[in-house]
Amino acid sequence: MIHRGTTGPDHCAAEPTVAGLWWSAHGRTVWLAFACAAHADELIAPRPLLPRDRDVLTRRRDKRRTQLAGQRWAGEQEGPLARGAAAERLLERANAWAQRHHPPH
Repeated sequence: MIHRGTTGPDHCAAEPTVAGLWWSAHGRTVWLAFACAAHADELIAPRPLLPRDRDVLTRRRDKRRTQLAGQRWAGEQEGPLARGAAAERLLERANAWAQRHHPPH
């Protein structure tokens, strides 16, 4: 999903190549997110996909297909990685990690 402000999110058809964090100011939550190379800069602390990320992507795709077929998803429900002050601390740690591993040019 590509977030476009007030016009709402849109889908990107490209295959995700990175995982990172996405901050939702509304609710002060941090989510695990994925992006293609063209949208990687929209994530906080993007990094290459790991095997566990591919598992999450597979579950999310299965859930979406199930729901689009009009059926109820019976699998695990995914939530944010952190909320509130814990989310803000997670963002601080992620940004520090990104600075160490991908310093600005």
